[in-house]
Parts: sequence; structure tokens; C-alpha cells
Amino acid sequence: MILLNMEYKLNEYHGNGLTDDELLKDVKHVADILGDTYLSITKYKKHGKYGETVFFTRFGSWINVLKTLGLRTEKMNTEMQRISDNDIISDLLSVKKQLSKETITSREYSVYGKYSFQTIKVRFGSWAKVLEKAGLEKTGFIEKINDEDLLKEIHRIWILLGRQPTTTDMKNGISKYYLSTFSRRFGGWRNALQYFLEWINSEKQSDDIEDYTLDNDVKEIIKEDDTKIHTNKYRRNTPRNINLRLRFKVLLRDNFRCCSCGASPAKNAEIELHIDHIISWSKGGETVIDNLQTLCSKCNLGKSNM
Repeated sequence: MILLNMEYKLNEYHGNGLTDDELLKDVKHVADILGDTYLSITKYKKHGKYGETVFFTRFGSWINVLKTLGLRTEKMNTEMQRISDNDIISDLLSVKKQLSKETITSREYSVYGKYSFQTIKVRFGSWAKVLEKAGLEKTGFIEKINDEDLLKEIHRIWILLGRQPTTTDMKNGISKYYLSTFSRRFGGWRNALQYFLEWINSEKQSDDIEDYTLDNDVKEIIKEDDTKIHTNKYRRNTPRNINLRLRFKVLLRDNFRCCSCGASPAKNAEIELHIDHIISWSKGGETVIDNLQTLCSKCNLGKSNM
């Protein structure tokens, strides 16, 4: 039985069982012990319980953590005035050496450096300029990435894996965009997934062909004896093309498994899944979810050969 009005939800988030309040409470505890209204991620890592990844995943950035707690997002101005450009560049090169990399991103420096990104931006104008001053190559950060590009990338990765992608997947280089790009845009990886599902379930299908009714002209086939036979006349309300939203909904409904043999990319990365019309479009089948199924490439080819 096929359900038409399906509700798609995120997997239950485990996150080691930690709540936001527990994470923030530990940050506040460390800040109180050190007696400073500004707490860098480096200092927190030395005295706190949790790693920086969970904070970036949950809050999007360390600055957001500090803002939530009402702490300063940079060191006192009097201290900043004592810091020279050479101090910042020297610390930047120190982080580069620590990470054993040719160049470093602003996010990497925010985690391991002494000074806030905002201070560097005010002092040098941009991250690219401070890298230039330090004699390092630009990181190649793509500034003009729209929301739809990011959502389509989540769509691609989810289908590729055959399951909901995790932050670990993203860090392993499976995406063409950094995890931090999604976190900055949507306020965290989980928020990005939630935004993606809202986009997938949206009634507005921006990548659809406009609704239309297709009337095929009556086709004539000339037989050898010059008599004519007429093919069936089909009237359709949907296009043949399966847009990416509908494609994803079918895959999710079928648990990213072939409906014929059960193959899944979650178990075998070489498996390629296709979306197939149960009643073929050429025989009048509509492009609607109850007439679509997931097949692996092998089974889909086998069906075509029958």
C-alpha cells in the first residue's frame, strides 16, 4: 500500500545525549573559573569538557555560543590595541605550522588561533588580505553560493549515501562545500537538514515544468498494404521528467533500496538507484508518487529488456 501524504522527518539526534543547556552551562562554568567575560575556544578546550565540533554543529560558531551566554565576542579593546599586525600574522603562521598545512581557513584559525576573526577583519579588511600579508595562498572560499546550491548538494549526498548524511560524512570530503559553509548559512548542520526537508516538502516546485495537459496527436502507422492503424491516444496531466523533489520523496519512501532486489548504496557504494515509472510513461503512466518506484540500475535495465 502506497501512502500519498507522507511526512518526512530527521533522524533522532543523539549528540551524546547532551542538551544545549548542558553545553552552555559548561562554557559558563569555565568562564567563571577563569574570571574573564571573553573566553576563546582555545582556552575552553584546555579547561572544558567537550570538543569544539559539537559547539560548531549545534550553534554554528563559537561567537554564537558567546553571544548566547552574554559573554564578550572579542577581547577587551585595551588589550586589542596592544596587539600589532605582526602579532596576528605571527600567530597565523603558528597555527599553519601546528596544522601542517600550506594555508588555513578562517574557520581553522577561529578554532586554534589567539585572536577573533572580527578583530582580524577590522585590522586587515578581509581574510584574503591577512593571508596575503602572511605570504600564504588564498583558501579559495566560494562567497557566492546560494541556498539552492547548498540544498541540492545535501540532496546529492543523501542519495549517494542512501541515508541521512552526518557531520562526519561532510568532514570526510564527500561534499564540494565545507561543513562550515552549511553551518554559517543555516545556523548549524541539523538546521541545514531541517531546512532541506522543508524545501523538499514545499508545495512550490521551482524545478518543475509548469502544470499542463498533454494531448498526443493520434499517430498513424502505415502498414505494408497501405492500410492505417491508429495508436492509443493518451491524455496526461504530468510531464515525463521526474523533478529532484519527487525523486527524493520516492527514494525516501522506499528507504533508498531497490524495490526489486533490495540493493542499497548504504550497504554497497557501487549501487546506483534509478526512479522508474511502474506503468510506463509511454503507455499512459503519470509521473506521480504512486506510479513511481526505486530500482537499482541492474534491475531497471532488466525491466527495460523484458
